[in-house]
Amino acid sequence: MRTAGATLAPMNAWRVRGMLRPTLITLGFVAGCTDPTPAVPDATTIRDAALADVALDAGSPMDIAPDVIGPASQRRFITDDQGRARIFHGVNVDSRAKSDPDRSPTLTAEDAQRMALNWGFDFVRYLVFWDAAEPSPGAIDQAYFDRVAQRLDWFAANGIAVMLDLHQDVYAHRYCCDGAPAWAIRDDGLPFTMQTVWSLNYFQPAVERAFDNLFAYAPPNRDLQDHYGDVWVALARRFHAHPAVVGYDLINEPSPGSMVDASEIARGVGAGPESRSALFDQTRLGPFQQRLIDRIRTVDADGWIFVEPRFGAAGSGAVQYLPEFHDPRSGESHVAYAPHLYSFSYEAQSRYDPSDRTVARWEAARADEARTQNMPLLMGEFGMDQTFPGGVQYLDDVLQMADRTMTSWAYWSWDPGTWGFWDPVARTENANIAQLVRVYPQRIAGAPRRWSWDRTARRFELAFDTAPGVSGPTEIFLPAQRFFASGYDVAVSDPAGTWGQSWNAARQVLSITVPASEATHVVTITPR
Repeated sequence: MRTAGATLAPMNAWRVRGMLRPTLITLGFVAGCTDPTPAVPDATTIRDAALADVALDAGSPMDIAPDVIGPASQRRFITDDQGRARIFHGVNVDSRAKSDPDRSPTLTAEDAQRMALNWGFDFVRYLVFWDAAEPSPGAIDQAYFDRVAQRLDWFAANGIAVMLDLHQDVYAHRYCCDGAPAWAIRDDGLPFTMQTVWSLNYFQPAVERAFDNLFAYAPPNRDLQDHYGDVWVALARRFHAHPAVVGYDLINEPSPGSMVDASEIARGVGAGPESRSALFDQTRLGPFQQRLIDRIRTVDADGWIFVEPRFGAAGSGAVQYLPEFHDPRSGESHVAYAPHLYSFSYEAQSRYDPSDRTVARWEAARADEARTQNMPLLMGEFGMDQTFPGGVQYLDDVLQMADRTMTSWAYWSWDPGTWGFWDPVARTENANIAQLVRVYPQRIAGAPRRWSWDRTARRFELAFDTAPGVSGPTEIFLPAQRFFASGYDVAVSDPAGTWGQSWNAARQVLSITVPASEATHVVTITPR
């Protein structure tokens, strides 16, 4: 990684020990959040406070249903060609690609196989980069696409679905990180001083102006969005038929530039529907993503297109103010929602405070948005530093929330270190793999109602309804040797003799078939 004027922190987003604290001190948000012995509120208190936060954030208590926390009714899911709801558990691949000269991840075919067979990962958010795809104006680098294709082949061979993520952090490599090619930087000559904490570079005048000029879509910089769209058209044209590719994440953590309200990042509460944040979402970010949806549809009529909220705020639980998106494809919309989740309180204090309501706020805001926008929900990034006190509880809280809201996810990331789950040198698993590897439904042959995995009791339960036009079995990833060395029992609520099961030992997948029924199907797996 390039350094200029400072020793830079690693690029795992303020996701390194002790590095977010100076960020928040600089922005004036640390005071009052470092009590070493906080009172521990109960779950109901945290839930009620989170609902109040989100209601305030949205601008009216009526905007947030009183029962928004928990499974949303009439939820939409990404489906396969048999109509089964697909549930994704996976990983981002990877942060190391940001500084690799070829912008390629540190990955082998064996790694892809391990993801699927050992850990049950059926999804990868694969980072691609504008500066690699279009190194000079109008020149698409097909050799770079060839390298991407090789990795996609490895994932396809193991049944892993891939979302291509056109990634950026702090706009471009010049400003510390990754994203746009040098020719696409339009900062109008404003000053830039490299900051020790990489995320503080977002608040440098040159970086803010670069984002302003990208999102404004106005002369003399209108061509920036057109070029960015050209890259997406090239990516979609090349990869839409690839068996691994399920869709496209339009832009990673888009920054509002000079329209940013930094206070909402730390507080986890948005600035309100009349704020600059709302204006950015509605007049810049929303139209930007809609233009990309329209352009991708000229070459791919069916792939899923994932939109993201603005940088920072939504990740810590604030609502977004994006307009409703229109998918020009014939039939049902294939636009999905892929926000991130990070607790700024957790990073600022280098520990997980039991009173932290980031997860509860995120659950309330995201579940409501998925319902009102009628989009499938996928948590595109989340993660934790295993060395922080309370890290195990934090990861449990996030993963249980994801199960509770029936949310697919991609962990950050496929990299070694205190966030990682695999040591590529020692070739050993890290402790957090025991949480990330879960019993979960990969494909549900009906309308999902709920599922849960209790890793202490080793008890799994899935409930779903019969849905018209859906065929095939329900497939459950079941790492038997890891969790059920002495065996397991399967119970299904349907009458004996009407349902069946089969076991694929290589994939560690249990398939359940049930008859059509007006009653909810409930599958329970327990240890012997």
